[in-house]
Amino acid sequence: MPAFEALPGMPYWQDLITAEPQQAAYFYSKVLGWEVSQDAYRVARKDGLPVAGVVRAEQGVPAWVVYFLAGEEETVRRVEELGGAVVSSADVALGRMTVCQDPHGSIFGLIEPAGEDQFVAAGEPGVPVWYEYVAPSAAAIDFYGELFDWELRREGGYVLAEREGAPFAGLLLVSDPELAESAGFWSIYFGAEDALRGAHAVGEFGGEVVAGPETTVFGEIVVAQDPAGAGFFLCEVEQPRSEDARESDSILEL
Repeated sequence: MPAFEALPGMPYWQDLITAEPQQAAYFYSKVLGWEVSQDAYRVARKDGLPVAGVVRAEQGVPAWVVYFLAGEEETVRRVEELGGAVVSSADVALGRMTVCQDPHGSIFGLIEPAGEDQFVAAGEPGVPVWYEYVAPSAAAIDFYGELFDWELRREGGYVLAEREGAPFAGLLLVSDPELAESAGFWSIYFGAEDALRGAHAVGEFGGEVVAGPETTVFGEIVVAQDPAGAGFFLCEVEQPRSEDARESDSILEL
């Protein structure tokens, strides 16, 4: 599996927060082909490359937390300057990880990796291929754009976050005031060689298919939940044609 060079301000890591880490490790190993360690902090790998962490939490709603690459310590300070909050920070084997809240209370993370090499798995089956934020307001979108210095390109109610002209995440503005109350969360799209087979695997190993497969501009999409209720997406993608790529390359061109 090729490793993609990460750039500051882009998605870099993801943790699954769940009360059932052993169950989650088994489920995702079957659905996404991961190998998951049995340590207290379980690290999931795809073809040997680290993809995600699985963290036990007895309280709270099971969920995925997206961590963005922090280029420097100033990024952490900027969170509060822009109206967000720093919840906690810890030094771990991966580096320094900081959990934050945006001004609307949505959880996200910052990570300063240990060492100089900063590579991620992205854009192919079994690993993240897209990230999406359901935004309760335009101000929520502006928060992330200012914090990470993203290039934001608006297409109607959908905003594309870009780096060097290549999109890597989407931000969906919810216009209905009633729906906006439940908005404010990040979702991860994991690649699948075949969306229909992926949907069958979700159900077979204890999860739930909420919707799909459905044809979109990104390909066939499945909305799913793991056995504990953490939501995620499957997105049908092909194996990349070239190993000479970066995380900022558009998945639409892989």
